[in-house]
Amino acid sequence: MSENHGTSPGSINADEPRYEYHRLMRRNSEYSWWRPLALLGTAVGFYVVLSIILLAGLMIVLFSSMGSQLDDPNNQIMVAFEANNMADPFVFLFIMLSLIAFIPVAYLAYLFLGPRPVGLLFSVTGKMRWRWLGLCAGICLVLYALYFGISLGLEATGAVASAQIPPENRPAKPLFFALLVVLLVPFQAAAEELVFRGLLMQTLGSWLKHPLFAILLPVPLFTAGHLYDIYGLLDVAFFAIVAGYLTWRTGGLEAAIAVHVINNVGLFLLGAAGAVDINSSQSSLSSLLTSVAFTALVAYILLQMAKRYAVQRTAGPEPRRQTPQLLQPWPIHHPAGTQTQAYWAPPITGQETSYPSEYPQHSPYSAQTTNEDEINGPPPPGR
Repeated sequence: MSENHGTSPGSINADEPRYEYHRLMRRNSEYSWWRPLALLGTAVGFYVVLSIILLAGLMIVLFSSMGSQLDDPNNQIMVAFEANNMADPFVFLFIMLSLIAFIPVAYLAYLFLGPRPVGLLFSVTGKMRWRWLGLCAGICLVLYALYFGISLGLEATGAVASAQIPPENRPAKPLFFALLVVLLVPFQAAAEELVFRGLLMQTLGSWLKHPLFAILLPVPLFTAGHLYDIYGLLDVAFFAIVAGYLTWRTGGLEAAIAVHVINNVGLFLLGAAGAVDINSSQSSLSSLLTSVAFTALVAYILLQMAKRYAVQRTAGPEPRRQTPQLLQPWPIHHPAGTQTQAYWAPPITGQETSYPSEYPQHSPYSAQTTNEDEINGPPPPGR
């Protein structure tokens, strides 16, 4: 595994500059202070266009399926949208797609204005390190399964009070809802990491060298997108800090994506089973402390695995671009076994010289002619 996403100490030249993940935009020889701003502006423009297309598509589907029933105050789908009920498949699908749209937005903006290759958005190696991502996902799957299992066990035994879930917050079709979760949530979590731990971290890191700025400054934006009480918002903020630290420390988004995906998929699957209220915005101090401790444990284990497998966390300087030589001498073909000598030059004494076939065999400059009188002709009279 280490040969794919790790580097041995001897393979790194100590004299060449090294770039951490949040400083990768500085690696580009075409970097200017305004390029990150232009990149973010391009991403916002792409997202506005995709949001309009997505909203128009949703309205077309709703009108074609329900028609005049949209004005009905008892219409369940419209009520679900007004209440932002994530248990409704239409609401869930629309919200997930609106977040998944971050993936093409971030990729295209980085492709146009980011450093090369575009894979630097994923890691310092210029690509997604799939084996490292799979290892992180496997570790998180085991840890979160234990965490959720212990939580449900404590609720079942009465050691922890279980929350009362209203019927409207339970999916009407659990299996269909679970299928949507498996198909959509991994992309939703990865999309958020591409933006908040990808574009924003590298943009801030191009201006501010210390990694704390790149890790902490995107946290308020990420937290503001979640509608929870103070304990829930603090939990989200701590998760954002941990995800940013993992991204910086491992040189890529893979570890943060794995934690985010497994956490979200697990919660929504529990919501599909009716064990968790996926619309709940209330939390508690005990839940906050438990979640913070568990998230820190997951991060510690992933960092130890990164250290064990020597996961690459810095990139070397940008490869030099070789400019092709536009003006080159026209190649002259010489027959094999002949002297590379101009056809008009005198023959080399003692060596047999052949000439290209386009010249006559009995040319006055043939190698068989050695008499000066035969070459120059008879001397003029009186010489």
